[in-house]
Amino acid sequence: MEEKEVTFVLFGGSGDLTKRKLVPAFARLVHEGIISNNSTIIGVSRKKWSDEEYKRYLVDAVNEQRDKDYINKLDIKFFTGDFTKNGLAGLNKLMLKCETEGCNRIYYLSTSFKFFPSIVKELKSNGLEKVKKGFTRIVFEKPFGSDLKSSEELDSEIHKVFSEESVFRLDHYLAKETVQNLNILKFNNPLFYSSLSNKFIDSIELIVDEDLGVGERIGFYNDTGAIKDMVQSHLLQVLSILLMEMPSRLETEKIHDEKVKILKKLEVLKAENHLLGQYRSYNEEREKAGIVNLHRETETFCKLVLNCKTKRWNGVRLILRTGKKLNRKYGQIKINYKAVDLKGNVSNLMPNKAIIDIYPKQDIIFFMNTRDANSDSLKEIKFQFTKELEFGPNTRDEYAVLLGEVIKGDKMMFARSDEVIESWKIVEKIEKMRDKIKFIYYEDGSEL
Repeated sequence: MEEKEVTFVLFGGSGDLTKRKLVPAFARLVHEGIISNNSTIIGVSRKKWSDEEYKRYLVDAVNEQRDKDYINKLDIKFFTGDFTKNGLAGLNKLMLKCETEGCNRIYYLSTSFKFFPSIVKELKSNGLEKVKKGFTRIVFEKPFGSDLKSSEELDSEIHKVFSEESVFRLDHYLAKETVQNLNILKFNNPLFYSSLSNKFIDSIELIVDEDLGVGERIGFYNDTGAIKDMVQSHLLQVLSILLMEMPSRLETEKIHDEKVKILKKLEVLKAENHLLGQYRSYNEEREKAGIVNLHRETETFCKLVLNCKTKRWNGVRLILRTGKKLNRKYGQIKINYKAVDLKGNVSNLMPNKAIIDIYPKQDIIFFMNTRDANSDSLKEIKFQFTKELEFGPNTRDEYAVLLGEVIKGDKMMFARSDEVIESWKIVEKIEKMRDKIKFIYYEDGSEL
């Protein structure tokens, strides 16, 4: 990819996400020759920092000296603004000083979604919505709204200023190596793809467990919970990719079209199929943060069961499970095949399984049956692809990958507007039956 000069304007530029994710990604982009040393980072927040203080803040965010050198080479500015009416007055003048003719521009919003409309309006009123040459694109961190209504309202306000082509709704799970590999694994391996149907499969489990609690996100999380935080975005996105039919071409828009078809066909099973929960120490964390729970019990764990009403998948139980403060941190897709009813004297017959690891590994394991040469019974064996042995350690930075795709203008790894809307429709169906779903309190470090 040709090296490009880019101005990154970071709304919420003094926040945790900038330090942990964006700064290492910028260093990686310079290292890979995707952005030039002439590129600019402009942090925007309410803090009253000088350019030098902000540059020090960003340089200190990375550990490797090489990465510090990369960040040091960039032109780094800081703008104090509060995202409200006239809050960005003067930003245009600053950007004109930094940018050369033909420079490209990316706005990155890692603020609360409540600020998205006001920031977009401010960009428009200050003449910042486009450049004369080059591209202008805008990136939104999740969550994109808090429910269906707010998501639709956000879309309406944003599209008054930016076309859908310029809008990138970021979901970092879509940059994970396993998720990127799903379509290749399915559509380029007939031996595997031909078995992916209700004829052979009993259930599919999509699991994302964490061993840590909510931590500093408790203010946001208390009003959100596991369903809106994880299911609406990460889990439904991965599920739609796993279940989608083969498009006529593996192109961005055609893949999005197939994902939407799946999301529209998903149905939420009755309340008795689901489980919600909260880890024991959550209330203590909430009280320490001074948060009063006025409206509901916030779930830190959920296990939801869906069905997909397509010819291929109807009747297969689709289990989405995620939780915090469990016994370990891992992500996995588990495909459980139906048991085979062999007539005769056959023992130890186990249903086949396919396990696709999301993290910390990206391995693929098939569990199959074979004859035990030392007895008359069967033995379960596994065929394992170990990514690290084949390709070496995974060193790809997800945010660098995503920002690289924004620069290329490729939206395959981002959620399209109608995907977000359909996901919120599914969440609304779950919310309507919330009072009927069993709710448990589980010990910290539990294995649920």
